[in-house]
Amino acid sequence: MTNPTVHHVSASRGRVRAAYTLMCPENLVENALPHLTGVNAMPLATPRSLPARFGEYLLEFEPGGRSTRPLGAGFENFLYVLDGEAHIGADTHTATLTPGGFAFFPEGVEFSIETPGASRVLWVKRRYERVAGVADPEVVIGHVDDVTHHPDDTIGGTYAPLLPLDERYDMAMNFMRFEVGSRFQMVEVHHQEHGLYMTEGEGVYYLGDDHVEVSAGDFIYMAPYCPQSFYATGSTRPSYLLYKDINRDGF
Repeated sequence: MTNPTVHHVSASRGRVRAAYTLMCPENLVENALPHLTGVNAMPLATPRSLPARFGEYLLEFEPGGRSTRPLGAGFENFLYVLDGEAHIGADTHTATLTPGGFAFFPEGVEFSIETPGASRVLWVKRRYERVAGVADPEVVIGHVDDVTHHPDDTIGGTYAPLLPLDERYDMAMNFMRFEVGSRFQMVEVHHQEHGLYMTEGEGVYYLGDDHVEVSAGDFIYMAPYCPQSFYATGSTRPSYLLYKDINRDGF
């Protein structure tokens, strides 16, 4: 979703720091990836210069944009539709995803994607960390409105786990929503890393030693042990999609 007109104090907000990176829509440049045609595929986080152990991409599809061969080999993959419509296929699984729709494919399950109209899709991928005695994860397809949104007083909002939280899964994708004026009741410091995409609203994020303004369309990478806290501002309830690694010890 897009914001109402937002007037930031800072003229240029994009920045790279040791513990985090903030990328804003005005910072993004056109990019292409193999086997995607009619798609502006913009990397938001990769291991190229960040300590990130995952990749996150904003895919902007032209009408008829599509994959030309199966994608995602060697990775587990998560797709989330921001705008438009996307037709997804993987093995025996097919789905048409609308805004808020998502799909997760475990390592070994490649996927195809095609959009009839202009669409925007987030793609998150990482290499699966297999553990002896733990079964592999399964395909998950759903919609954010059909997932339970749990209240959490510590963050002053709700969180909706889009993937099961059991030990088969080494990644979490949570949809977070906040009331205007709410704030985290603590500064979090933890060993997981984050990829955060603002889907609506605005706020101020405390990252490391900085307070930064954020709004819909912004992406934040947070490295492990980055101090972090959020304050919801503006007139629209903020929300964001949050990746983090889970159920593994970091080695």
